[in-house]
Amino acid sequence: MAERSLGAWLQHLERIHPSEIDLGLRRITIVAQRLALVPFPRHSITVAGTNGKGSVVYSIEAVARAHGKRTGRYTSPHLMSFNERIAVNGQPVDDHVIVEAFEAIEEARGDITLTYFEFATLGALFVFATQQVDLAVLEVGLGGRLDAVNIVDSDVAVVTAIDLDHQHWLGDSVDLIAPEKAAVARAGRPVVLAERDYPESLFETLRVITATVLRAGDRWAWEETDAQLSVTLASGLRGKVPVPTGLRPANVAAALQALDAHHQMELDVDLAAEALSRLTVPARRQRLTIGGREVWLDVAHNPAAMNVLVDSLANTPVAGKTVAAFGVMADKDVSAMIEKLAEVADGACALEIVGIERAARAEDLWQHLESHGIATPQSDFSMDAVWRQLWQGTQPGDRLVICGSFHSVAGIMQVISDQPPAEHQPA
Repeated sequence: MAERSLGAWLQHLERIHPSEIDLGLRRITIVAQRLALVPFPRHSITVAGTNGKGSVVYSIEAVARAHGKRTGRYTSPHLMSFNERIAVNGQPVDDHVIVEAFEAIEEARGDITLTYFEFATLGALFVFATQQVDLAVLEVGLGGRLDAVNIVDSDVAVVTAIDLDHQHWLGDSVDLIAPEKAAVARAGRPVVLAERDYPESLFETLRVITATVLRAGDRWAWEETDAQLSVTLASGLRGKVPVPTGLRPANVAAALQALDAHHQMELDVDLAAEALSRLTVPARRQRLTIGGREVWLDVAHNPAAMNVLVDSLANTPVAGKTVAAFGVMADKDVSAMIEKLAEVADGACALEIVGIERAARAEDLWQHLESHGIATPQSDFSMDAVWRQLWQGTQPGDRLVICGSFHSVAGIMQVISDQPPAEHQPA
């Protein structure tokens, strides 16, 4: 039988399980055991939270690589290509590497069904084990306790900011969501808390787990001054590093504390500073200059993330007007997100996300934009049409903000890639 291409495999994964999301670890654990992936044979750090997980993962990876470590990076979802989810030494692995992993998983699973995300997670673990990485950095997909990544007993866990998101699966309050996130911690092992304030339910869970809690402002601390981050880590190590564009200082500091707590390498602040000075994380307040226009790309896909983006925009003056394109999942608090966006947007278009059942209808998004006084008249909500409308309705000196779901930002990024204007460079 001819070998399936990666594209064919991904289509297969979308069909083999009846649900897109099926929380629980029993099925994936059985398959992981058959593949000798649990206990996971490499050093690892797990990152959970509502927002900022990707920033922590990328920061840990960059600093570890600067110290000569061979790294594995697992993130989700992807923007342009599935390969982005599984990277070794900072580079997405080739199709054939993922296909080899999927073939092994398919053989091992027998009659056990796996979701797309479970298959992808096992694929990443298989690649990192066979590629013998020194450190695997794993981003939790949804929640923590029942997320596929939680089959790994990581050496260190990180919990970023916690807010309302995925309430249908995790609960309708931060008090209920926090224990789900905290469950990635392990007994006697460090868990780094990136923020100073969390609900008591998180600490109750960590006490039951008996994890070693490293809380920002308690066991370690950070302070930002003029884009320089001063850290005092739990080991007593002190130093200053730059804050990469688009990243929150709390997340960069948590990445350093996670590595400091890992004890598999002696953290060198100068090496960390050099690595962070070069770091960019795609679509996290990423800025481009295209045809004299300032273009911001940000996967602000829930109210908390939108607050961070809008505050950043408000603190970054622009010569002309600010116009936005916005598309998001229907289960988000769309009204709250648009209300915040209206603080900085002179106009906005709704984006149609094709092929995703959970996506909000573009017409409904436009009505929300209209109710907040920033809707731009539209006859076509497609990615191509919206980008063309934004482009034709602006001039050099204006700012274009593409935000919301990964699918929205990726769609516009693809249009930009396929039809690049003459001038296209980082801002």
